[in-house]
Amino acid sequence: MRSLLSALTLLPLALAAPPTSPTITRLVFSGNGCPNNSGSVKSHTATLGDYAGVSFTQLKGDSTSNCAVHIQSSGGSSGWQVAVREITYVGDVNLRGNSELDTYTQVFWSENAGNTGTLTGGLTCAGPEIKDYVTVRSSTADLKWSRCTGSDGNPGILNVNFRPVIQGDFGTYDFKHAGWHLVWRRC
Repeated sequence: MRSLLSALTLLPLALAAPPTSPTITRLVFSGNGCPNNSGSVKSHTATLGDYAGVSFTQLKGDSTSNCAVHIQSSGGSSGWQVAVREITYVGDVNLRGNSELDTYTQVFWSENAGNTGTLTGGLTCAGPEIKDYVTVRSSTADLKWSRCTGSDGNPGILNVNFRPVIQGDFGTYDFKHAGWHLVWRRC
């Protein structure tokens, strides 16, 4: 019983960010929902801690679009791995009639692009209308871990590709923010 309690006490420590979280050194983006060199994506966090987030100015439409964000970081504590556990998108959504908004997010690390995870979420309108500032969440237990940080504290390049899709009678979206909830482990 005592060892079980000790293990449960240590569990939250394994999920917390390392003593020094990596600093975001470069943010690159692409896609028709956030064109390269448009300035349409801004980081609103300076580090990859327990959370990282961005703001959008052009991720809107009435059918589908995508925005791929690539995050480089360094300077974190060595001996740690990080993974995306949950993704939250916030913005204006209008659905009418029998319509739905589906969201697809692919997450991978450049060093291991073949090990890609997909998180899905969405909203369904059974009529007459959804017109609101909404939050769409997706989470996964199938974590895609970064490489182990070395002396430079660099976990690798995190790639998050978000694609909203409208299906049915009528719909529009205008996403303003995305947040990635991260988990860490010793390696």
